[in-house]
Amino acid sequence: MECGFVEERLSEYVERSLPHETMVGMAEHLQECPLCSRLMEEMRFIFVTCKAFPTMELDTALLDRILLRTSGRPRTRSLRERLRSYFLRPVLTPRFATGVGLTLLFAALVVNLLAPRASVLATALSPRELLGRMDRGVQQIYSEGLRLYTSKNELQEQFTLYKNNLLGKLGIMIEQLDVPMEGKKKATEPKQPEKSPKQKSSVLLLRA
Repeated sequence: MECGFVEERLSEYVERSLPHETMVGMAEHLQECPLCSRLMEEMRFIFVTCKAFPTMELDTALLDRILLRTSGRPRTRSLRERLRSYFLRPVLTPRFATGVGLTLLFAALVVNLLAPRASVLATALSPRELLGRMDRGVQQIYSEGLRLYTSKNELQEQFTLYKNNLLGKLGIMIEQLDVPMEGKKKATEPKQPEKSPKQKSSVLLLRA
């Protein structure tokens, strides 16, 4: 097997993608030829170095901008990429992790504080208790309405009594003001005795 044939197929030999007979022949040639064996070691070193080199992931936003500027069409994303960009990436941020931790701590504190009062709270929120509270509220409102109605009637009676007294006093004052002065004089003067018919006739005869 010649060196040129081996050099052309060294990468395939390293990847073990050649037929079995070719692999055996190249192995025998590499053991016999120091130049090809040295080239083989260099190629293996290059392969190991390339595999050990860290691979950098291209940002999807940068890839989208490149495709929009070159082809004018956005890149079609798979469902996995969409879930990763919209859900997993925001969830895995330190800010979100801190918020989730604080929320869980607050929830634990609330549960710890409300655990002893859970039975009391359940009793207070039961349908029977709620109906009882509503009934008591309605009765209280009804009694308050009756009290207001009674006070309104009392005030109305007092106002009616005051109005009647005032109107009576005004009527008396008006009657006193409407009496004429002549009537008062006539009432104060003494009444003269009336003359008898005989005296009236004698007076008439004398005048004649």
